[in-house]
Amino acid sequence: MRSLAQPKVLARAGLAAIITALACYPRLAGWSERSEALLYLWLTLLWSVFFLWAFVFAWQSSHAGRPVLLATDGPPALWAAATVCALAAALLLHFFVDPQLRVITPQDYPANGKSWLSMCLFTLAMDPLFLCFAPFALFIRLSHQRTAALFLTVMFGVGVLYLKLRASKDLPPAGMIVELWALRIIAGFSSVYLYLRGGAALVWWFVLLVQLRHLIDLWMAR
Repeated sequence: MRSLAQPKVLARAGLAAIITALACYPRLAGWSERSEALLYLWLTLLWSVFFLWAFVFAWQSSHAGRPVLLATDGPPALWAAATVCALAAALLLHFFVDPQLRVITPQDYPANGKSWLSMCLFTLAMDPLFLCFAPFALFIRLSHQRTAALFLTVMFGVGVLYLKLRASKDLPPAGMIVELWALRIIAGFSSVYLYLRGGAALVWWFVLLVQLRHLIDLWMAR
């Protein structure tokens, strides 16, 4: 736990937390139901992501032996392979998953370019950090084993999906729930793999390409 109190870790976590919270601000500002508590929400988010980034910078490199932001020792074709896989995933989601989820949870899909930008920034800032970077750092600190940390991180993502489905007023059909479980597990393993091989930058690139699929619908709706 002493690693969390190191000045270098605190400084990096603080800077990363500010950038993350600023990226999330447009999404929070668009939450009309809580507009009067915007500053409180933003400060709470800033405080929370500070601790998440502290986990990452304190334990990722020392226990996993891999850099946090960008790995320069990966194979040259890694980014190309990740790009192809991201585009394939985007097409899969666009044609087979989004049409069903858009009916059930329309609020999770952008209505225009401005809302897409705010959703995209929020997704880039929070999803990899909350579902991959921070839990993997925590679990590898506890287990000291990459394999155990990998599986625990994936199971954490599955647990988050379970809580989200449980809190939903309108549950998707059983077949869609199975698809969501499968996609969450695949995404969990893929995120950790890309994270360890290429660093956070590669995961962000993958997520950005997947999020670009929403622009297709916005362009076609014009």
